Amino acid sequence: MNPFATFLVGATILLMLLIYVGTAVHKTKRITGTLLIALTAFASLYTVDALGIKLGIDLQGGSEFIVKLEPGKNEDGTPRAVTSSDVQQAIGILEKRLSPDGSKDLALQPEGADRVVIQMPGISADEVKDVRDKIQQVAHLEFRRVHPDGRAKLEQIKARGGIKEPGWMEMQYRVPETAKDGTVLAISELVRDMPDLEGDVVAKTYRIVDAEGNKVVLELNSEGAKRFDELAAVHYQHQMAIIVDGFIHSAPSLRAKNYGGRAEISGGSKGFTPQEADTLATLLNNPLRNPMVILSESSVSSAYGQSSIDQGKWVGIAALVITTLFMFFIYRLAGFVAIIGLVINMAILFGAMSLFGFTLTMPGIAGLVLTIGMAVDANVLIYERLREEMEAGKSLAAALDAAYEKAFSAIADSNITTLISAVILFMISGGLVKGFAVTLMIGLLSSMVGALIVTRVIFIWIVDKNILKKIHTTKIIPDKIFDILSAAPKFIIASLVVTAISFATLAVKGKSSLGIDFRGGGRVDVVLKTGKNITDGEFDAVFKGLKQPDGKELGTYYIQRKSDPTTGALNLSIRCEEKSGPVIQGAITGKWKDDTLAGTSIATVGGVIGDEAMTTSLIAMGIALIAIFAYLMMRYEFAFALGAIIALFHDVLMVPGLCVLFGQEMSIIHVGALLTIAGYSINDTIVVFDRIRETIQGGSGGSMRELMNEAICKTLSRTLLTGPTALAPMVVLLFLGNPAMLEFAMPITIGVLLGTYSSIFIASPLVLWYAKKTGTSLKRQVLDAQIEQMKAQQAIAAAAAAGGKA
Repeated sequence: MNPFATFLVGATILLMLLIYVGTAVHKTKRITGTLLIALTAFASLYTVDALGIKLGIDLQGGSEFIVKLEPGKNEDGTPRAVTSSDVQQAIGILEKRLSPDGSKDLALQPEGADRVVIQMPGISADEVKDVRDKIQQVAHLEFRRVHPDGRAKLEQIKARGGIKEPGWMEMQYRVPETAKDGTVLAISELVRDMPDLEGDVVAKTYRIVDAEGNKVVLELNSEGAKRFDELAAVHYQHQMAIIVDGFIHSAPSLRAKNYGGRAEISGGSKGFTPQEADTLATLLNNPLRNPMVILSESSVSSAYGQSSIDQGKWVGIAALVITTLFMFFIYRLAGFVAIIGLVINMAILFGAMSLFGFTLTMPGIAGLVLTIGMAVDANVLIYERLREEMEAGKSLAAALDAAYEKAFSAIADSNITTLISAVILFMISGGLVKGFAVTLMIGLLSSMVGALIVTRVIFIWIVDKNILKKIHTTKIIPDKIFDILSAAPKFIIASLVVTAISFATLAVKGKSSLGIDFRGGGRVDVVLKTGKNITDGEFDAVFKGLKQPDGKELGTYYIQRKSDPTTGALNLSIRCEEKSGPVIQGAITGKWKDDTLAGTSIATVGGVIGDEAMTTSLIAMGIALIAIFAYLMMRYEFAFALGAIIALFHDVLMVPGLCVLFGQEMSIIHVGALLTIAGYSINDTIVVFDRIRETIQGGSGGSMRELMNEAICKTLSRTLLTGPTALAPMVVLLFLGNPAMLEFAMPITIGVLLGTYSSIFIASPLVLWYAKKTGTSLKRQVLDAQIEQMKAQQAIAAAAAAGGKA
């Protein structure tokens, strides 16, 4: 897109927004708002069409690796700490190794002080093993002289109990030899304990094929050629070992005194395959200063990614349809207006993601679905206020003005608390979960536009053109005051029991309640073609006798099954040990082909990453709760803030144990869900507290208990309606989503239900209890705060007036 055009459109949208917010004239507001909405929607759709939306590895297929650089060694053999230049050198080398001709879609970026994130979209499962080898192999090349009587000396060393020959060391060949009886023998040579030449003298390497098979040719630079010839002249007819990463590849005899700056590496007794020779040549051309270990790996086949996209589309459509039907049933024409706002909201969300190059991931799709429910929540708050204002005898125009004005505070507070959690999630998360945080943040902002501007402009047109005089809604809760607070002790006891069950579940399950994100391990996901099935017995037969790359047993594994309700296809999830994951995936793709498999994905996480993820998650939860509490302290009196944060703890602490009780394992996705719950479940509590303060400020008589009961009952309809609007999309995810979406949907569903419950039966009773225990006069505090606010507004108005006169 043209940068000038983008800037011009953005500036125009901003100018229109300022005019819209600044004017009180209906005609100006109506016309400016209409142009603002039309331009924003058109620009968003055009941007999506022109730039498209960047898909994550889990949706388009490919692999992501997180690798850690290990300390290198100085010339004297002492450890050398990893520096930023080492990380940048590793990134440059990896780029050359993984895409020698620059044709592959490759993204490498540093993470922390000693890590690199590697993303390779579109690579096939067959290429992943080669990529894994290229990442982990340092390709440290050395030339060392072989002891002329090495084999005999090795026997003597063994005979005298391992006492070494001064100046020499034992080193094994890369490929063991097989005896006539089938016994595999590890062959060693006695070589110099210090290299005679190192890889820095090599100028170029490449593969050749001759009568002996595939070989790797080393072309030395001028200094290397000179030093090699000097060695060859002195040690003529003796062996020279060519060593890569501590293993001898070949040890040819020096049959000439002048080699002209060229040497060859053969593959030993078994020789090189063409791919092995090409890979070794590439690695030797690009050696690393530091060894690297893979901390985590995630690979998804393109077919599996497309399956997730198709599933995401159906989930989104189903969520939109259910939400539309619900809004039509409750609010009729006003519900149709809300859906128009929702559609514009989604257009802005996709446009922003496309314009700023954000990546859409599978958790991001879940975030989009959640946005549908959250966007409609704001309309529910407005419409319930509208119904109350019209029942009070106001005209449609006056009722609309009052509804939008009075609902704004609750909408802003609830979105800000959720935004706090989303920002923290964005800062602490990486990879796929960050995609959820991005869609959640953009969705929160775009939903404010949809609810407060789009629907408002439509209603201005309706009022100004006398299209409607009254808006009809379905009333689900009668206008009656219930003594809800009298039942609070029973519900608090019930909450304590459920919390105890939740904690007991986590205690009994222990580490088994944690998924691979936290305790390390591997997970292979397999989607079968519709009508196909693979039994556990068939898997056992294929996996029998398999070993991890380091020769250890495959270890324990277990298989979970879930049927896709939309297609009937089976989704299989195989949990296993970390290093068993690639082996299991390779066995599956080797045994069953495209007529059975629709796609596969693999994720492996090392213990280091798991421990760090657990620590980071706990810190993030703590920061989020403290930040939300601080915001509530600024907006509300201490008693209200305390009641809200305890209710929030109640919601967040229950969810993990209940998810585990229902068969889930805790993962990073659950952390994202918990942070979302932390921001979102407090919404209903804020609505109730806003009404309590409003009731007090309105001068209503009665005790604090009576005022609280009145406020809870007046907002009961709102509280019970915002729950279903958020729950409907999550229920769709529960039944139609794939396993990753299910991991997100279940905690959100539980959290929304708990948030609705706690706002009625936990938060307000706690506020009243605290006020009684401490002798706090909530009425006095609220009225004093109102007076201070009015004084501040008067001061601002006076300052503005004085500035105008000047």
